[in-house]
Order: sequence, then C-alpha cells, then structure tokens
Amino acid sequence: MTDLKSFENTSYDRLIAAVRTQWASVGAAAMSARQISALTAVPVSSIYHHFGSMEHLFAAAQGECLSRAGRWCKAQMDQVAGLQASPAAFAGFFAQVVDSWCEEARELAFAWRECQLVANQSALFRQTAQKWEQLWEGFWTDATERFGLPAKSMVVQRVFDNESFLHMIRWRRLIDRPALEETARALTAWLTGTAMPPAPWREFAREEALASMPVLPERDETAARIVGAAADIIDKQGLARLTHRAVAERAGLTLGTVSHKFRTKLALYEGAFEGLYRVNVQRMPSRTSGHGGAANDMVDMIRRGGTTRGTDELFVATARDAALSQFGAQLRYMRGRTSRGTLQDMVGHSRRVGIMEAALFSSFLSSQLRVHSAGGADREQRIRTELAALEQLLQSVPAA
Repeated sequence: MTDLKSFENTSYDRLIAAVRTQWASVGAAAMSARQISALTAVPVSSIYHHFGSMEHLFAAAQGECLSRAGRWCKAQMDQVAGLQASPAAFAGFFAQVVDSWCEEARELAFAWRECQLVANQSALFRQTAQKWEQLWEGFWTDATERFGLPAKSMVVQRVFDNESFLHMIRWRRLIDRPALEETARALTAWLTGTAMPPAPWREFAREEALASMPVLPERDETAARIVGAAADIIDKQGLARLTHRAVAERAGLTLGTVSHKFRTKLALYEGAFEGLYRVNVQRMPSRTSGHGGAANDMVDMIRRGGTTRGTDELFVATARDAALSQFGAQLRYMRGRTSRGTLQDMVGHSRRVGIMEAALFSSFLSSQLRVHSAGGADREQRIRTELAALEQLLQSVPAA
C-alpha cells in the first residue's frame, strides 16, 4: 500500500468525509468504491492504489472519527470547567452529553456503531472498537470524578453505550428529550443510593408505543420462512450478507420463490427487519432467580454465541431510514420486559421495580452483551465483576 503522505491531501479528506457521511445516510453495506468515487471525483483506481481495499479506507475513516470524537469529548469537559459539580448535577450533564452526541455529533455516532457492528468479524475493526471503548472509559472516568461519583464510571459507561444508541432513533423530539432526562435521573439514583424518581414521560411514551405498535403483515408459510431466514442472516452475519440468493439458501427455497415474494432488495430488507422487530417486542418475559442469576445468564448467552448484532442492525437502520421510523417508539420505550423480573430478584422485594428502572437495567445488560461478546480471556470474570458492582449499588437504593 502506498504511503498516504504522498496522497493528495484534498483527495484524502474528500474520501474520509464521504465515508463518514455515507455511514450516517446509507451504511457500510450500501457503499462501494464506485459510489465513493462518484461522490468525491477520486478515481476508483486511486482508492485501491492508496488504500488497498475498502476495508482499509473504512479503517482510515474510523481513525479520523476517533480523533474527532476525542476532541468532542474534550470540548464537553471544557464547558463545565470551573463548575462546582456535585452528584445532584450529574443527571443534567449525562442527558446533555447523550443528546449532543446523537444530534450535534451524529456522523461520529454512526461511525462508532458501524465499527461495533463489524468488530466481531474483523480483527482490524476489533482493535478500533477497543479504542472507542477506551475513549468512553476515559471520558466517563473523568466525568464521574468531576461530579463526585468516583469508582462508578463503569455503570455510567454501560448505560451510556446503550442509551446513546437508542437516542439516535428519532421519534417525537418533545417526548424523547424529557424521557432522556428521566433516564439520567434514574441512573443518578443508582449512583447516589436515592429513591427512583417518577418517570411520567417514559410512562406516556410506553403507552403510546403500545397503542401505535405497527400491524405487521400476515405472512403465508413461505413468506414467513423467508422473513425468518433474512432476520437470521442479519443477526449472524450482518446486513452486508443479506441477498436474495443467501436467503433462498438459508430458507431452503429457490431463488425464484424468494424473488417473487420479495421483489426488491428494499422489500427484503423490510422483511428482515420485520423479523428482527418481532423477536425484540414479542419476546416472552423470562425470570432468573438465585444468586448470580443475571451473571450466569449473560455468560451462558455469550458462550452460546449470543450477540446484539441483529438488534443493533435494526437500531441503526431505524435511526437512519425514515421508512422504518414506525418501529422507533417500540424499540425505544418497550424495553425491560424480559429483565424486570431478574432485576426484582436482585434488589429483593423491599421495593418495587418500575418500568424506568427495568429499562435502565436492560440498557446495562445490552451493553455488556455488545462489548463482551467480542471475546477476551477474562470476559466472564469481567461480566461477573460488573454485575456485582451494579448489584451493590442497587442494594442502597431505597423504596420510593
């Protein structure tokens, strides 16, 4: 690969900017060297000459996004320089950081998620994903110390990972923003050992999500097999692997049958996301009891190859594509049903777990699965250590 220093700076900058923009608008699965060339007026031959492959172009763009994200993080901390910060002020800080990241730094937010999506399949991006993790670890360590909450940054980082993902999904701004504030106040209650605050915005949003749940089309047996196969491909291999031919092979059908039922690639995408959506919002609640139940479940899930890949693909697609916005309310506000019973067992029955706290716990677990499924010799111990630290915090939260 030719040294990039010899590459014309303006061409390099145009290519990186184009990739960053396309991550936010269509995603890596829809990008090609020919498309990037058309956007930048840089010949396809030059792209391959200087980068060697699209993967290395994406890696270079990730490096630029990491640098920008580092500067963004510093700018957030600079804004609170001199503030007489206290735990009581942390909720406002957390909510604003999430909102600003998802709105003002939206291209960077998509870049981070694109990196997470492919980290399990690519050693190149696994290293970059670890750098993103280190960036946020450092940021939230500094922030929790600044606000008088030392040694609690891990819990904040886990919740931020998932809540900032969900906040990328735009539903109703007037509801989404105050509901985010409620999440931040509930998180602060965990960190400070104070009673869970009320969450009227989230309760309203949840009722609206239930009432507006889209009516999914009735599928005949063949179409249902196609939807299930398409969802399974995204869950295990990612959106880039979803083709009519791949679905036909997975479903045990002919290519002609799949093409007849889902005539366009967009229709196939929508069918796949319908399948993923069904899994997310129609999953029956489960309950784990006994000492170490949540940790045992999480470890077992990862051992069996569990990841958040399919769900994350759905989150990103819904955040990006207005045609999928019908799923937004349900993805954001119907979480916590499966984890509520587990959380109730963890805290005991001296206080009742509400929908806000259950959703917060769901975010914590989702982030654990996203981060730790990538591997590591000590991942099981890290999962258990993190959940033990959270359980210790939960025991100090009084009944409302």
